[in-house]
Amino acid sequence: MVKLTVLVAGLLAIAVHVRGGDATVLPALSLQDQEGRHLALIDLRGRVVIIVYGTRERVDAHIAWGRRLEHALIAHGVYRGTDALEQRPVTILALAQMGGIPSTFRPIIRTVVRQHTPADFSLWLDWDDRMSVLFGADPTRSSVVVADRAGRVRLVTTGSSSDAAVSRVVEVVLGLL
Repeated sequence: MVKLTVLVAGLLAIAVHVRGGDATVLPALSLQDQEGRHLALIDLRGRVVIIVYGTRERVDAHIAWGRRLEHALIAHGVYRGTDALEQRPVTILALAQMGGIPSTFRPIIRTVVRQHTPADFSLWLDWDDRMSVLFGADPTRSSVVVADRAGRVRLVTTGSSSDAAVSRVVEVVLGLL
């Protein structure tokens, strides 16, 4: 009986962290950044993945989250800032929801985004708002999804990149390495 209670409590804890119904794995989503480069989430299997996403009006907040997480992971010795991105055990993606934009206007949007995005940074564009459909979104704050090496979602949280929030995400990531 005790084992069953612990199992049920564990499943409830996971359910609290993963919102959006059956979204327990990262979707088979293909993204495009401001330069037109493509990335399929499935290609990131084998690495822990952190996706910071939200509305296109809050891009600066998503980028700030990503930067803070990168600095925290470097401080914890997960990787060095000089390590090539493809060699890092953790991939951090900043993603802007771009749903409702017709495909004919997307090159124009990428140009505008490019002008407002740091040169050393890829901002991935979710043209169909799949992340918010699957995991929920708050139009005023960023959301963060953490997936393990197999693509299973382990944490979904929404809010500002406060010290406590960043520490919580880093704690989950460290547990997955």
